[in-house]
Amino acid sequence: MEILSKRIFFVLSFIVFSFNTLSQSDNAIRDALKRSYDAEYQLKYARAIEELMGVYESSSYELNLRLGWLCYKNNKFVESIAYYKKAIIKMPLSIEAKLGIVYPLAALEKWDEVVNQYKSILKIDVYHATANYRLALIYYNRLDYGNSWKYLKNYINLYPFDYDGNSLAGWIKYSVGKKEEAYVFFKKALMVNPYDTSFNKVLGIK
Repeated sequence: MEILSKRIFFVLSFIVFSFNTLSQSDNAIRDALKRSYDAEYQLKYARAIEELMGVYESSSYELNLRLGWLCYKNNKFVESIAYYKKAIIKMPLSIEAKLGIVYPLAALEKWDEVVNQYKSILKIDVYHATANYRLALIYYNRLDYGNSWKYLKNYINLYPFDYDGNSLAGWIKYSVGKKEEAYVFFKKALMVNPYDTSFNKVLGIK
């Protein structure tokens, strides 16, 4: 009985010690994050990064995500990508990490990798608005109007009265010679933003 009591005491002591250690670690991380957010608010990105390095753990999704963003804001694009990749490995279904990594990738003009990230988002959520719209825009700029429309129509169905969606839809249709369809989208875009003059020439407005 005495041996059993000692074992129970040992187990309980270990649990309490572990809990206290975890609590101290959590408090340290929260304090570091608070200081990091304060530094970011002051646009001191290097300092915001430095505040996190004392508590950084490579296995932490949250810290890797945060450092990915801060390195991007500090124009450290390669480092930003590395942190975001760690976050994605930790949480493969994380859409927020995939959306985050496209910023440093785009800054380095790695457009094929940007496309791959957006497509990986659509494998998780086929109607994700941001991924669909940005893929449509990338393909439009590549003059690939078929793929551009493929992704934009999903966005248009979600946001039928959105200016950006209708404007891009108009230019896609106009570029492939479907002027009547283009005019419908342009006119709808003008309903959202009557001050836009970018369609005047094609609509015959003086």
